[in-house]
Formats: sequence, structure tokens, C-alpha cells
Amino acid sequence: MSKKVLVTGASGFIGSHLVKRCLKDGYRVKALVRKGNACIEPLRASGVEVVTGDVRDAGAVDLAVSGCDLVLHAAAPTSDWGPLQDFIDINIIGTRKVCESSLKHGVKRLVHVSSFECFDHYLLGRIDEQTPYKTRQQSYPDTKIGSSNEVWAAMKRGLSASILYPVWVYGPGDRTLFPILADAILKRQMFYWSRNAPMSMVYIDNLVDLAMLAATRPEAEGEAFMACDGEAITFEEVCQRIAVAIGSSAPLLRLPFGLVRAVAGVMETLWRLAGSEKRPLLTRQAVDVLASRAQADVSKARNVLGWRSTVPQDDGIRRTLDWLVTVDPSQWKVK
Repeated sequence: MSKKVLVTGASGFIGSHLVKRCLKDGYRVKALVRKGNACIEPLRASGVEVVTGDVRDAGAVDLAVSGCDLVLHAAAPTSDWGPLQDFIDINIIGTRKVCESSLKHGVKRLVHVSSFECFDHYLLGRIDEQTPYKTRQQSYPDTKIGSSNEVWAAMKRGLSASILYPVWVYGPGDRTLFPILADAILKRQMFYWSRNAPMSMVYIDNLVDLAMLAATRPEAEGEAFMACDGEAITFEEVCQRIAVAIGSSAPLLRLPFGLVRAVAGVMETLWRLAGSEKRPLLTRQAVDVLASRAQADVSKARNVLGWRSTVPQDDGIRRTLDWLVTVDPSQWKVK
């Protein structure tokens, strides 16, 4: 009988692609999905066993993990905006519950999708798996560190696990990078604050390839891996490609990094005082990550697991832009 795999965050960008890949590879798939989510019926129609609930619900997590050989843990709020408690509850406490149930039920491998935001990347020139974590008083990075530490702690208690640190993940269907940049470019709200900053990205199919290697290869047990396609491109070049695709002029305005980061801090404060659920135009996390000059060293994934980026960056960007122009511009900015 084929192995059974649980995917958390199955309604999200990374999780949905993990589900498709697992089905393609012949796994029996379970998915933990919040009640009322529109993806539940399509998942069931594709043969996925859906457990309704989320990682904050210990009972739902335990039911979902029960009977599974593998757990691919991708559930996480991916925005740079939202209540801090949600980030804590989902990223840290939720990951703890997934780990506890995985230990209880003897899961053979848990793969945790963490983030290169765990590292102080915008002040460093290079990062790899040995780079120390660095909290920054920002909800997403700090709670991703917390979630990763939960997995490391569970490994010490006997859990077979592997951690991935993806850089910007992109591809058709993603709502956190290309659509938001396209919206700002179209509305003439886009500008630069770091000249020729390298843009570290990983195409979704390439990340999924790495996740499946981490889930199945003995060498991945107890290890962590950076995930980056490693092809040179700058933030300006990405914006230029987007501008051409949507028939807009590329941004030209440049402002000092310190000024933009300070303005982002003020905007965050004002938006919080107003109780806004929509993110401001700028957040300090977005300013930091889009000014990052760190190169993610993926030699470990390549040498230990034999991972290669099967989709070249140029193809990945073209596929993403081909999808983007089919989406109504009013739906580009949904976060």
C-alpha cells in the first residue's frame, strides 16, 4: 500500500502544490484545511482526505497526523501584516502541536517549510544553514524562527525531520510577490530604495522538488536546507519584466533606504492605530527583504540531496507573468 502523507496549509500556495505533487507521485494524501475553505470540495474531488480544522486545534491536528507516514508542514500566515497573536498561534504553537502529534504517531519524516527570513539577510552578504537566526521585532520573521526552534526541539526528542529555508517563492497562483508588485507599478506607487539589490527567488516547482527529497532521502534526516534557484537578477529587473508584461512604464524614482524604512515604520503605526486589516503600502519587513543583498548558498541541498532547479528562472518568470495577465488587476492586491 502506498504511503500516506499529510499536507498542512493545503489551501495555500506552497501547500496546494505539495498536494498536487504527492498525488502525482502516488501517495495517499490527507490535508488539514480550515472549515469553510473553498478548496475543500476540489481537494476531495481529487481524492484527498480532508480534515477540517487548523494547526491551532490540537484535536484536528492529531486526527490529521494519525495514520500518516510523512508530514509536509506548510501552514503559515504568509503576509507581512496581521495580528501578532495569529502569527504566534499558527507559526509557533501550531508547529509545536504538529510536532507533538508526529512524535505520538510515529511519523517517519516531517518536513517543515520555514523561511530565509529567519536570518538577518538584508545586512549580510551570504547566508547558509549555519548562519545564526536573528530576531527583528517583526511578526513573520520572529515567529518563523520560533517555529523552526520547535522542530529542532522535537528532533532532540526523536522526531525525524528536515527544515527548508526558501527565499522568495514565486510562480503562477502566488499572491505575495508578482501581483503586489504589479499592482504598485500599475498605480505608479512603486519606487526603489536599494540600487541593484539581487533578488533571491525560488520557483514553486523547484521548491516542491526539494521538499520531496527532504521527505524521502535518509540523508535529509535532522538537516536543514536553503532553497534558492541562485540565478542572478536584480529587483529592478524583476520590476522591468513585470512592467513590460502589464503594459506599464517601469518605476524610475529612487529614495534612500533609511528614509523609506522610517516611513514604513510610521505607516505601520498609523495602520495599527486605525485597526486596518489591509497592509499599508510599505512595511519594514517588505523594505528589508526587497533591499536584501544576501546570496543564499544552496550547495548543501545540491551536494547532499542532489537537488537541481529543473525550471530555469527565465521560464519561471515567463510562466508567472503569463498567469498574472489573466488575473483581473483589481484582484492583484488581495493581502
